[in-house]
Amino acid sequence: MTLLGCLIFSTIAQEGTFARAAEQLHLTPSAISHAVAGMESECGFPLFTRTKAGVTMTAAAESLMPAVRRVLASSESLDQSIAQVNGLHKGVLRVGVFNSACVVWLPRLVPSFEKDYPGIKVEVYQGSYADIAAWLKNGTAELGFLSDSCSQDLDFEPMYTDPLVCIAPKDFVPKRAGRVSADELRGVPFVSQRADTDADIQSFLKRNDLRVHTACYVIDDESMVGMVACGQGVAIMPQLLLTRPSQETGVQVLALEPAAGRSIGLACLDKNALSPAAREFTRRVRAFAKTLS
Repeated sequence: MTLLGCLIFSTIAQEGTFARAAEQLHLTPSAISHAVAGMESECGFPLFTRTKAGVTMTAAAESLMPAVRRVLASSESLDQSIAQVNGLHKGVLRVGVFNSACVVWLPRLVPSFEKDYPGIKVEVYQGSYADIAAWLKNGTAELGFLSDSCSQDLDFEPMYTDPLVCIAPKDFVPKRAGRVSADELRGVPFVSQRADTDADIQSFLKRNDLRVHTACYVIDDESMVGMVACGQGVAIMPQLLLTRPSQETGVQVLALEPAAGRSIGLACLDKNALSPAAREFTRRVRAFAKTLS
């Protein structure tokens, strides 16, 4: 499959119709149909199922998508390197990010980066740790913000230690002001997130033999803070998630004993194969994280 074929394949999968893919690529629909027919003949199996509503990838085509994305990412990196040699900076940088980094870090990183490199388009994909790891492996994203505990076999650079804290209702009375021990949390109801529970929080619970009793499950951080504020329980969460002062949220923020945290940073498939844009973005994130420390 040629580079153009990979681009056509990926665009059709994203747009869902030959017509929209043709519009995106500035080609005629007949050119797209001809290219797909050629690719299917070359592969020996159908790539798309045609319906009145559009097209969907076949199971065989879905298995090819990670490799196709890697080919396109390599091409993008090559184009950026050539542009850099010529004194130009252009291309696309795709970044995967979890919620708290998206809310707190990216607004302070992306605008300045795009101002200095107006030819580089930064595309942001927000998701869970598992999402980000998958996006890095299948080529959807070149860089991803992750916790060390979830970096698996990826190339990971730790940049910032984010403390874990306990948030509790205002009427919760710890034995020591401003802090709470693991023993004090035994038997206390918790507010929890049902899916993709943070691995670092689970590690803290396991190390301290805390069996959480939960009657309130939520799906986002703001809901967790809100449910704690109205007395539904306590919660353990990374400090970075607390973007507003505690007096505004209606909760008290308590240091954990024993102390715990998560090591967060940037992950990629291979730091030695990063595009020029990704290398520069990594440098800026590294410098930004040092100011927080």
